[in-house]
Amino acid sequence: MSIEEIKKQVEYYLSDKNLSQDEFFHKQIAQNQDGYLQLQFILKCNKVKQLKVTQEQLVEAIKTSTEVELSPDSTSVRRLNNKPLPELIITQTNKKVKTNSGEAVAAQQQQEEKPQGEVIDNPYHNFEPLIFTVKAPAGVAVNWTQITEALMKQHNISSPYVRYGKTEGNFALNKPRTPEENIVRLTSEGIKIGEHQLEIHVTNGDDLTQFWSHHGKHYETIIKRAKETFEHGGAGKGGNKKYEQRKQKKDIVFHNQKYRDISQLKNIFKTILARSENNTPLKEPYHSMLVSLLQYHDKKDQKLNGLKHFTVGQHPDHAETRCFFAVKEDGSSEDFSSLKCIKNLETSLGL
Repeated sequence: MSIEEIKKQVEYYLSDKNLSQDEFFHKQIAQNQDGYLQLQFILKCNKVKQLKVTQEQLVEAIKTSTEVELSPDSTSVRRLNNKPLPELIITQTNKKVKTNSGEAVAAQQQQEEKPQGEVIDNPYHNFEPLIFTVKAPAGVAVNWTQITEALMKQHNISSPYVRYGKTEGNFALNKPRTPEENIVRLTSEGIKIGEHQLEIHVTNGDDLTQFWSHHGKHYETIIKRAKETFEHGGAGKGGNKKYEQRKQKKDIVFHNQKYRDISQLKNIFKTILARSENNTPLKEPYHSMLVSLLQYHDKKDQKLNGLKHFTVGQHPDHAETRCFFAVKEDGSSEDFSSLKCIKNLETSLGL
């Protein structure tokens, strides 16, 4: 790719046409007070990566542009003179094609109008897909099962949709439930399968359009199946019966919040585990929720004695899993399982 072609590609990424449809780039620019987009995000775009464009070439190309300009440290780019962003267009008919799945305005308003105490138990309700592309080195054969396991073990991320073709594949996460730091970590670290490093980037622009064109029906089928399986208490014969039985159970009150069944409570603590950085003290409301949870631990007094804060980290005996830790004032820490505590809660309620 020539310098002129690189320049035109960057100008396209930052054009009104693309930014009115590309939520990821739009959000990155909007969050920067000077309107800059880091060059690392452009380098992760599929077309740029396929042509092996370097950051040095990007910098050289941007210097020749009359539509975009470099930051003083040459690590970011913005529209000339910090030109205002166009309005981001997200509609029910075009959001899957034109954005990497920003949350629709109507869905966002619906969430904001929900009472604070209400818990959404189905993770596939209003699922807003954030699509990623994953690619193995040339000649390396991998499959979707290996990718699914690597995402869980290396990033503690569970994706309801994973596919892999001959040369590359995709997976989806729920945008509202995926913190920005998780996106950055995924795209910067990728995943490792065996001795091979696989690259990951957010799917945008033409690549996203092609994904929905070629794999949209497959995606819809998988997500629909996952949603139904969750609602029906498990796939296969007897699912509806299980669902009705679960609906008939009495409400569960924990930490002054009402939950429709025990699975909701389990999902809450699974989400806290997934969203929390290792060895970082957990803030409210997570801290007090975990204090309440430990009331159901067999060794609650031992766990809570001298408590300073809670963290998340690798299990001392099972490095592939993560768990909660109660960190003491003297610097020592003790791991504990939220599921074991919830199991004791179930027993105490006669469930």
